[in-house]
Amino acid sequence: MSSVANLFIDKQQAPPKEDQGIMDIGKNCSYCNQLDFLPFICEFCKKTYCSNHRTLEQHHCPRKDKFYNQAPTHDGTLSSTSTISSKSLFPDRDADRKLIDARLKSPEPTTIKETQFRVGDVAGTNAFKKFQRFLNIQKDKTNSAGGGSSISKLFGKKSSTTSVISNKYADMAKLKKNAQGDAKIALADRIYIWCVYVKDPNTSMNIEQDKKPVFVSKNWVIGKSLDSIAEKSRIPNINNSTTRAEERLNIFKIDEAKNEPSLVRNSDKSSILKNGDVIYLVRGII
Repeated sequence: MSSVANLFIDKQQAPPKEDQGIMDIGKNCSYCNQLDFLPFICEFCKKTYCSNHRTLEQHHCPRKDKFYNQAPTHDGTLSSTSTISSKSLFPDRDADRKLIDARLKSPEPTTIKETQFRVGDVAGTNAFKKFQRFLNIQKDKTNSAGGGSSISKLFGKKSSTTSVISNKYADMAKLKKNAQGDAKIALADRIYIWCVYVKDPNTSMNIEQDKKPVFVSKNWVIGKSLDSIAEKSRIPNINNSTTRAEERLNIFKIDEAKNEPSLVRNSDKSSILKNGDVIYLVRGII
């Protein structure tokens, strides 16, 4: 048994070439001398290695400094004038895992300002871009009409304090009286909000007339609230059945603290919404 095992360790102990048949396939690892039928050739030291010692670190490559001293290209990868190497064909999974972890830690864009530089508009299907076009049209309408829109605050239109308080109470009374939602939600857990469905971002809307009064539970996640809102407002919703991102509904709202529009994540708790908030449902890619 030992003589047979040695064939995979040292080719010098192999039988004559005319007797060894397929045993002549492969090469011995320059590091451990093990016979490997699919050997790897290091592009830096030009030696042959088995799968266990194919990386620079694993075979302690004497020329690994050549790899680390390469100048990075415009896309952040290391340049190389040599042909495709075994390292590129069989990448180091530890390095890949670190790269993936780093990308996952990168926060998902939530505001239009962030997304302008991070998400491209593909054939007009980007939800951020759609909402931005919608707001621009509403801005023009607000400016020409002299205010009055529910998003007029975003564009600097302000009314007197007395008028604002009066309208707020009247608006809330109307909202609670007409809101649609799951009757099983306890009164103490209900959040009353207005919903605007941005079906066509290129068309001007009368938000005060088109907004729908709804209520959700503060204990739900936003994704569940979105499903309930779409159902009660009779808005087509295939979020739970489609794999096409451009067909999915998303919730946006005006962040009063930052005075800018922002995305509401489906994983957030609905308690981030407040009574009287206006949310906007926009279909598209995030």
